[in-house]
Amino acid sequence: MQPHVLLINTYYPQFLETLYAKCPGLAEESYDKQRQFISQQAFGAGDAYARGLISAGCRVMEIICNADAMQRQWAREHDLNLADNIHDMRRQIVAAQIRYDRPDVLYVFEWCPLGDAFLADMKREVRLIAGQIASPIPTDRTFQSHDVMFSSWPPIVDFFQQQGKQSAYLMLAFDERILQGITKLAPAYDVTFVGGFAPSHPDRMTWLETMLQDIDVDIFGYGVDATAESSAIRSHHHGEVWGWDMYKVLQRSRITLNRHAHNDVGGCVSHDFANNMRLFEATGVGTCLLTEMRSNLSTMFEPDVEVVTYVTPQECLEKVRYYLEHPTERSSIAKAGQTRTLGDHSYTQRMLELTERLTHYLGQTPRRTPTTPSMLSSHSS
Repeated sequence: MQPHVLLINTYYPQFLETLYAKCPGLAEESYDKQRQFISQQAFGAGDAYARGLISAGCRVMEIICNADAMQRQWAREHDLNLADNIHDMRRQIVAAQIRYDRPDVLYVFEWCPLGDAFLADMKREVRLIAGQIASPIPTDRTFQSHDVMFSSWPPIVDFFQQQGKQSAYLMLAFDERILQGITKLAPAYDVTFVGGFAPSHPDRMTWLETMLQDIDVDIFGYGVDATAESSAIRSHHHGEVWGWDMYKVLQRSRITLNRHAHNDVGGCVSHDFANNMRLFEATGVGTCLLTEMRSNLSTMFEPDVEVVTYVTPQECLEKVRYYLEHPTERSSIAKAGQTRTLGDHSYTQRMLELTERLTHYLGQTPRRTPTTPSMLSSHSS
C-alpha cells in the first residue's frame, strides 16, 4: 500500500494578499471551494504534488498553512475556537488537521513558519516527517524532527548528510496540465525576465542593469523597491505576475532570461548549480530559455541544444542578439527544450520517484503511537 501523505505548503504572502483582494467574496466560501480556487491559480507547483502523488496511488491532503482565510474556514467547519495570536492560530489549526487526517507522512515545504518546536510536537502523530528546501537555510531552524530532507539543490543534500540526517536529491519539474490552460498566442515580447529581487540574488540587479545598457528587457516580478530609484530596471518593470499571468508572459516571450540565486548553506554561499523553477516553467511552455551555464545543467538539459547558455554578461548579450536575429534556430531550441521537459521533467514522473523514496524511508522508520481522534482538543483556545 502506498503512503498516506499530508503536504504542508507555504505560499508567498504577496500572492495570497493579491488573490484575496481581487476576489473579495472568496474568504466567505467553504474551505473546499477556497482550496480548489487557489489550486486553479497555477501558483508555484499548484496542486501538482498532490495530483502526482494521487496518480502514484497515495492518499493525499494538502494544507497551505499561511492561507489564513481558508484555514480559519476549516476551523469553523470543525468547531475550533481559535487563539488570537496569528502564529498560535496557524499551529493550532494545522495540528488539528494532522490529527484529523492521520497521515503516514508529514511532507513540509520550507520556508514553513510553524517552526521546529511544533514539528517536534507532531512527531508522535505521524510515521515520517519529510522536509523539502531549496532556498537559504534559516539560521534559526534545526530540522531535528525531520526524518529525511529532500532538495533540488545538491549542496543542501550534502549539508544534511554531513549532519548525519537522511537527505535525497529531488529535481523540480513542470506541471504538464499548464498547457491545457494557456492559449498559444503570438509573441508580445522579444526578451523578458521574470523573477524577484531578494537578498539571495546579490548580482541579479547589476546583471540586468548591464543587459539594459544594450537591449530592452521587459521585467516582471517582486522586490523592485530594492533597486535604486535611478535604476533602469524600474523603467522596464511591469509589475508582479503570478500563476497563469506568469505563464502567459513566458509563453509570449521570444527569449526569457534566467539567473540563479546564491544560497547560503550552513554559512557557505553556493552558486555553482542550476536549480530554479524557471528552468522548467519556461521550457515547459515552449519558450527559448537563456540561462547561466552551471556545473549540473547538462543533467537536466543539453546546453545550447535544449536551452541557450551563457557565462558572462557579455556572452548573454551576444546570444540574445544572435537568437533574436535567427528565429528558426531559436524556435528549434525552444521546441527541443519543451520536448525534454515534457519527456523527463513532469510532476507525474517526479512524484512516482518521490513515492518510491517515501515508501523506502517509511520502511526504515518504526511505527509511532498517534493521538486518537477522541483526543483532539477541538475547543482549545
